[in-house]
Amino acid sequence: MKIGRLWVLLMLLLVYTGVQAQQLPQSSLFSLNPYLVNPAFSGINDFTDVRLSYRRQWLGLDDAPSTASLTAHLPVGYSQKAIHGIHSPRYAHNQASYNLTPPAGTWRWGAGVQFLGDQTGPTTRNIALATGAAHVSLQNQWQLSAGVGVGALQYTLHFDRIQTANPDPLLPTGNFTRVRPLLTAGMLIRRQNFMAGASVLAPNVPKLDFETSSGSLNNRIVPHYYLTASYRLEVGDEVALLPQVWMKATGHAPVSFDTQLRLQYTDRLWAGVQYRQGESLGMQLGLALSDLLSVGYAYEYPFSLVRLTTTGSHELMLAFRFNNRGYIYSPPMGW
Repeated sequence: MKIGRLWVLLMLLLVYTGVQAQQLPQSSLFSLNPYLVNPAFSGINDFTDVRLSYRRQWLGLDDAPSTASLTAHLPVGYSQKAIHGIHSPRYAHNQASYNLTPPAGTWRWGAGVQFLGDQTGPTTRNIALATGAAHVSLQNQWQLSAGVGVGALQYTLHFDRIQTANPDPLLPTGNFTRVRPLLTAGMLIRRQNFMAGASVLAPNVPKLDFETSSGSLNNRIVPHYYLTASYRLEVGDEVALLPQVWMKATGHAPVSFDTQLRLQYTDRLWAGVQYRQGESLGMQLGLALSDLLSVGYAYEYPFSLVRLTTTGSHELMLAFRFNNRGYIYSPPMGW
């Protein structure tokens, strides 16, 4: 192989594998929409849950990651739905009319869809998933859920976005695109004010191989593993604290931890802080405008040297609750 061609191939490998630690997009608002990483949440509430979100990471840095997502899920075939409740800004006021824990042995089902688009430097990733989940009520008010997701990942490498000081005829032109099947799976256990879940994204390890005139680029999406646990602590009649921990493992990268502490007032207004181990410190704000619409915002400030060129990361989410016959402003665990 010629020296020039070798340098081009090495450069492409650096670009191609530079996002290895973040192969699938991350979010500051997983705590408000855990369905993004765990299909067991499909249809978990008794309303149609639709959420739109946009994340701009490292604002001010050229070609930094940006992610947009649309998710929707709903219960399917469950006859014991909530009866019409009274309008109230507090979830607790409606517990008599909202069946939090169906009788032991009751099975329920849920279904949903996810659409996600992400751009990082010269690469774009588009994901479409259909999900399904089964929920069963156990003894002593425990509830167990399991879900799967099946869909596709479109991965594109845009060579026209790779800029060099001097034009190089060996640098490929155009775009290389690969479409691969994508799977997800997850489980969830909960009881009253406690919740714990585990999930995996891309357990099928999609291969992303490209052939160029400068050589071969061989890569794959490695499985992403998530563990989470949270608890709702009632501080008073109108105030609750929700600590939550996320653990993420991806390939050979170090295991990362996210810790969050959110304060909810009347289950309608919330604010919190979050810490991503060795990466960032952030805050969250949210407001339930009505029983139909909530809005959430998150901000992160990085610890790495990238902080010298960015003002931080921003994320915005809109949450809609259709067919919300229990008039739920915010479910007790915040999602």
